[in-house]
Amino acid sequence: MATEESALFQPVGRWCSGTVHACPPETSVDAAARRMRELSISSLIVAEAPEHPLGILTDRDLRNRVVAENRLPSTLTVAQIMSTPLVTVGAAEPLHRALYLMARHRIHRLGVVDAEGRLVGILSQTDLLRLQRHSPHQLALDIEHAEDFATLAALQRDLQRLVGVLARAGTPIRELVEVIAFLDDALARRVFELTLPDPALQDKLAFLALGSQGRGEQTLATDQDNAFVYADDCTLEELAALDAFGETLTQRLIDIGIPPCPGGIMTRNPDWRRSVHEWRILLWEWLQKPTSAHLMNASMLADLKPLAGNAALAEPLREAYYEHAQSDPLVLARMAQNTLRFAVPLGWFGRIQPNTGEEDLLDLKKAGIFAITDGVRILSIQHRALEGNTFKRIERLAALGVLPQAEAAELAAAFAFLTRLRLDAQLERLAAGEPARNALPLRRLGRLQRAELRSALETVRRFQKFLKLHFRLDLLRS
Repeated sequence: MATEESALFQPVGRWCSGTVHACPPETSVDAAARRMRELSISSLIVAEAPEHPLGILTDRDLRNRVVAENRLPSTLTVAQIMSTPLVTVGAAEPLHRALYLMARHRIHRLGVVDAEGRLVGILSQTDLLRLQRHSPHQLALDIEHAEDFATLAALQRDLQRLVGVLARAGTPIRELVEVIAFLDDALARRVFELTLPDPALQDKLAFLALGSQGRGEQTLATDQDNAFVYADDCTLEELAALDAFGETLTQRLIDIGIPPCPGGIMTRNPDWRRSVHEWRILLWEWLQKPTSAHLMNASMLADLKPLAGNAALAEPLREAYYEHAQSDPLVLARMAQNTLRFAVPLGWFGRIQPNTGEEDLLDLKKAGIFAITDGVRILSIQHRALEGNTFKRIERLAALGVLPQAEAAELAAAFAFLTRLRLDAQLERLAAGEPARNALPLRRLGRLQRAELRSALETVRRFQKFLKLHFRLDLLRS
């Protein structure tokens, strides 16, 4: 029998059910429900022909879109309530790809297709019970149902082990960082839920992830970067309760293994707990007085993502960036100029130079990751395209014609390579019982990896030159 880890390399086709039960889209919901009961199944493929599905009808669809809304099943067709499109995975793809898709889409079933795109089977969470320990989906469910902080601390350690397994299984770095962010979000959200003193307070605040977690592209050497935004009409009593909650929340996150932010960007810091109105005023001050500290704070807040509470409270903050960029073109130029402080560590003849103060160690964030994420963020603010992580932002900027397609592809490849090196270095340190960090020992790189790293850094340097021209930084006074 295959071990849990080796099974992740096996093709999905070995694990899926080859029996596909389907019904036409015009089938009435009550007839479909009777058929599901007769077959003792929890889903039906909706299709004119079984190999070309339109969607899927699940127990959840029946519960949420019929029973909960008090609709009459006999008056509805399955096409009206099905989930569409059906998320699919190739039968020849490795199993870890299917686990990733289930986790990302928060679903329990995948359609399995052959090389021609024809549906040949269904893969369900039930099929994967033997791999529960190494399933992102199962880990997310365990986090969701955790009832104490000791359990969450153990699950946080399981997350680190899972990342190691998926990395060794060859999971693409873009998918891997999204899985890490997805599970880190789930951990932070559950800590919020277990710590919240009064459920009524949820409508009065939004709990925000910032920085790399806000973008959804974390690796393992990640500390806390979070904030609160309050409703403007909070009473003094509510503000006092929310302030106390913010302090406790930071400590609970530390308790489960998520380190504090060295710069104090956490909910226990009063500077990162403000009302919508106060945040908007502060953001304008940061952008109009562009010190390095102000611009760093503004950049962190730009990558905000609501994790819990009232998400609508965060929307005015993102909109404020777009407003400021339109009202004062120098805002973005100043931010771009600040990005250029990350010098690419390439010397004469393309020699890679350590940039940590320690011989042979290269800080990958300072070497190129910061420059890419910052530069792409600034362009995304300019074009109202802040949604998603750096990969998605690059794609959006290319689609808008801001970045030429070839240069966008090179930039995404460089970002992926640098992020992969960073994660591999972190996993190696964790395996040795040492804390994860962003520094890469250059002596560990072979000739091919050194060449790839040099190429990635040259791409970063070209991107910085693009930013300098795009924002006409040569005309900007210091």
